[in-house]
Amino acid sequence: MSPSTDADTSDHANPFESTEAYYAEYRPRYGDDPLDYLVTRFDLDESARVLDLGCGAGHLALPLAAAAGEVVGMDPNEEMLRHARRLADDEGRENLSFLVGSDADLAEFTDDLAPLRLTTMGRSFHWMDQSQTLDTLRELTEPGGGVALLTDREWLTKGTDAWQEAVYELAAEYLDDIPARVDPTTIEYDDPWDELLADHGFVDVETRTFPVEREWDADGIVGYVFSLSFCSPATFGEERESFETALRAQLADVDSETFVQHTVVEVITGRTSSR
Repeated sequence: MSPSTDADTSDHANPFESTEAYYAEYRPRYGDDPLDYLVTRFDLDESARVLDLGCGAGHLALPLAAAAGEVVGMDPNEEMLRHARRLADDEGRENLSFLVGSDADLAEFTDDLAPLRLTTMGRSFHWMDQSQTLDTLRELTEPGGGVALLTDREWLTKGTDAWQEAVYELAAEYLDDIPARVDPTTIEYDDPWDELLADHGFVDVETRTFPVEREWDADGIVGYVFSLSFCSPATFGEERESFETALRAQLADVDSETFVQHTVVEVITGRTSSR
């Protein structure tokens, strides 16, 4: 499978500018099952060094630090990393550090990163130079280690529930460039990520999906929308408050205080050869 989490492309140097606080608080976590799977599959223990590339606010890096000996989170957005550091401090994670940088900077940090047991990319791989990133990571990874691509469905444009469509329609009244809503079951990708891993020398490629049920309240829905690159507070400009007021009124009209989302977290992994 391929991108399923956020806008596929952006010309903006920092597409998540103004989303950071919302991203840190309201983007959903991945749940225990995908993390347990990674810990088992890659034998994560005190001897393991893990890179979370495109770590954002640390939603993957923090739970990984509970299992691995050392975790490095790397992201080009310094404000996002500020939130990640705060969350790490709150949890007392002394084996978690952060670097400002993107996939384009990996070669610069070779001496600081290698050897890696595992590199995770959660909701971030679609932003990267994918082929170059995989080639570089393969060289940085210890024999038998690997990479893991984690995604879940971005519900504003790809959710299938009526309440998600209603939120989208309201956002589309305010924004001209919001991506179109699509049925995720009909999407076909030209370059599926499992095949891409194999094409770049990773072996034992495996795709696992983990069903997730999430409950959203009004604060969570508003915060999630503002966490998206294409619905950031900056994109709404002077109409941000007007949109939020209208959205909260719309949600209050529904005879429910919570909104249920049924989705899956998908994890695609591959290993380096045990040379």
